[in-house]
Amino acid sequence: MRKHTLLAFILALSLILAGCQPAAAPEPTAAPTAVPTAAEVLAPELPALTVLSGEKSLELTLEEVLKMPAVEGYAGIKSSTGKITPPALFKGVLITDLLKDMGGLTPELGVQLEAEDGYAITYSADQITEGDFITYDPVTGDEIEVSGPLQVILAYEMDGQPLDAKRDGQLRVAVISAEKNQVVDGHWAVKWVSKLTVKDMGEEWTLVLDGAITQEIDRGTFESGAAENCHKATWTDDKAQEWTGIPLWLLVGYVDDEIKHNGPAFNDALADAGYTVEVVAKDGYSVTFDSAKVKRNDNMIVAYLMNGNPLTEKDFPLHLVGSDATKKDSIGSIAQIIVHLDAKPAAESASTEEVKPTEAAPAPAAEVSGDFVITGMVETPTGWTMDDLKKLEVVKLNVEHPKKGKMDVEGVLLKTLFDVVKVKVEAATLVLTASDGYTAEAKMADVLACKDCLVQFTEDGKLNAVMPGLESSTWVKEIVKFEIK
Repeated sequence: MRKHTLLAFILALSLILAGCQPAAAPEPTAAPTAVPTAAEVLAPELPALTVLSGEKSLELTLEEVLKMPAVEGYAGIKSSTGKITPPALFKGVLITDLLKDMGGLTPELGVQLEAEDGYAITYSADQITEGDFITYDPVTGDEIEVSGPLQVILAYEMDGQPLDAKRDGQLRVAVISAEKNQVVDGHWAVKWVSKLTVKDMGEEWTLVLDGAITQEIDRGTFESGAAENCHKATWTDDKAQEWTGIPLWLLVGYVDDEIKHNGPAFNDALADAGYTVEVVAKDGYSVTFDSAKVKRNDNMIVAYLMNGNPLTEKDFPLHLVGSDATKKDSIGSIAQIIVHLDAKPAAESASTEEVKPTEAAPAPAAEVSGDFVITGMVETPTGWTMDDLKKLEVVKLNVEHPKKGKMDVEGVLLKTLFDVVKVKVEAATLVLTASDGYTAEAKMADVLACKDCLVQFTEDGKLNAVMPGLESSTWVKEIVKFEIK
């Protein structure tokens, strides 16, 4: 009887408690997805930026950068090939704010911004404080004057989202305006910024290149071209002085025809036909070279630094040096380089040999297209889409980058691709071209001997050249073309 009473009590209690609960639990609803902050996506506690000015130094974490006053504006770029990346909204910290506690910036100083891979470029005080940049129309690419100030920031957000860490790093440079009305030259938009150094600037200068077209190269553009992962060349003289600059032939290739910096900018056919290159100093003195001597000669360097410093007044801003530039040819204070396309080299002009009939020109190579193509001295020029490449034999390797160390990569070996196109035995040079027109070269013998060289698939759907054992300049990102010569 007592058991029945207890059971009845428990049952009654259960019914009472059930009346306190909702009849049915509602379906759970997803919480709104919050947009992650830069600090949440990246690594706020690690040093993100080193700032150096004279004896002063400062290390800032990303979290500390994010706590500084922020500004927003629109920035875009025009690449050396003329490609426009339209303005996007960037948020970040003014360079001037980063320097407030470091002594500021005076007119004779500049700011060098350096990326993690060693690429560096120097901005003048006027650029940092006054926004003194050449600007272009975001639609037409024509040079324009922009009303309203430009500001230089280290950005950590783009269009309301943290920067893509793999594409841009934690911090990148953006030259911003209040409206979407301008873009600047692409070399000013440094990505992966890790160091800011205040340094003596020296005066601004311009190099005039005159040939089939005329171009003026300012200090910033030249410095960008002479960067670590671009066209940098060095030479050490008999006094152990290291000179840094750009090979003369690359500057000639900028104006020897209409192709400035896209694909094979240097025209080998014109050089073989013969012309002269005149290097002119500010006082009018000049030296002249045959195209045969200049052609793809990395031992004639137009240098802008000596032992890491701007040249002395006697040689400033540029000096021709190198093992193939004799003392007589080693001209300083260079102001202009003229490619005389209608002038034959002296030896050729004086030739009295019988002129042979011109042979018929070979038929033009068949056009190929795709996300990646191989052309030139091959039996079968071929283009592949991304899907085509992934249908080939794909390998996963651990390779060593000359600067970044060991890394895991996945892609298609160059040997596999070369088996398809059948490289001709007389091939001597591989020209690698990126989507933005950047080019690098490697000796074909070295490439063929590289068993682990490959075209890498990246996580963002692009292709990179992975070249273990070769110069870092050949590790071309966003590769689109191999031309074999």
